Amino acid sequence: MGKRADKSAPASAGQGMDVDSPPSKPSAATLPKGSKRRGGDSDDDEDQAPLNDEDVEMLDVNFSFFDPQPQDYHSIKLLLSQLVGHTDAVEMDLGGVTDLVLEQKLVGSTVKTDSGEDDDKASEGDPYAVLTVLNLNVHKDKPAVASLVKYLLSKLEPSSPFHSQLSQLLQAPVDASTPAAPKHVGLVLSERMVNMPTQIVPPMYRMLQEELQWATEDKEPYHFSHLLFLSRVFLSSTAALEDDPNAALEQAIVAEAGLRSQVPPKKKKPRKGVTKDEREDEKVWMYHPEDEYIAKSATHTHVYKYTRSRRQGQEGNNEDFGVEQRGQLMLIPWAKFAGIVEGMEAFVGPAVA
Repeated sequence: MGKRADKSAPASAGQGMDVDSPPSKPSAATLPKGSKRRGGDSDDDEDQAPLNDEDVEMLDVNFSFFDPQPQDYHSIKLLLSQLVGHTDAVEMDLGGVTDLVLEQKLVGSTVKTDSGEDDDKASEGDPYAVLTVLNLNVHKDKPAVASLVKYLLSKLEPSSPFHSQLSQLLQAPVDASTPAAPKHVGLVLSERMVNMPTQIVPPMYRMLQEELQWATEDKEPYHFSHLLFLSRVFLSSTAALEDDPNAALEQAIVAEAGLRSQVPPKKKKPRKGVTKDEREDEKVWMYHPEDEYIAKSATHTHVYKYTRSRRQGQEGNNEDFGVEQRGQLMLIPWAKFAGIVEGMEAFVGPAVA
């Protein structure tokens, strides 16, 4: 079963920092199944002043889907750091996790920009998105995975059904899982840069589904009874989002940019008239629209606080940036995965010609 090193499909995106656009404003893209090297539309330079729809200049941007490659190490590690929370990333060996991602020759995809002419040049670029899955039972004794698993379990209440079931699943020996009786847990790692169009997600999951099928046919250890999804969320009141739907997201972008540059971001003045009831009305909002869809199939979900404040030991914390970011875990029965892949495109929105 050979794999495609170049898994090309068109999409649209603007390049920027490292949080997604809100679900209410999906990017438009032409992304038919199996197509190659056809451009989509792109919003470029998020620092520009807001423009009317008729004033927006659209740019054609090609994306290609590739297997994770050695030269992607630093970019993938950075995306994983973003996924687990930059502040908490220091508690685990994400370099070791990245090595495992790269060692998997049959499973996983990255997305890179593509000039449409030279496969080698496209493959040498930096990935803007990654999707893969690691078998936690197979790798749980490796230090990098052991520290990650320990961290994730620590975020669940020890007495909770989620903690109990996940702990039990992780106890299954390496040789206990078979195609007829799968018993292992797969950790799904999915992250992307800001303004990457949501339309790249359904084909990435279709590829992952196919690759897992091919891998099991090749007798590789990808027999899962459950998938564990790790994602990011933020808190904001419904009233605040109704007043300014993009305010919380903008604050999150500022926070991430400030962290990367190690320059304290400018504080945005709080919205006037925020009441105690509105603060108590804070809800969880997904950075990635598809996570809302995936959560519908979860037997367990849990939103947790990061261990470290964004600038521990310095004045202020996450809330200084106007938004509180948290992590989220979702446990999905493997039997639900095919349905998730099948219905994801309809949920996130079809490609727009």
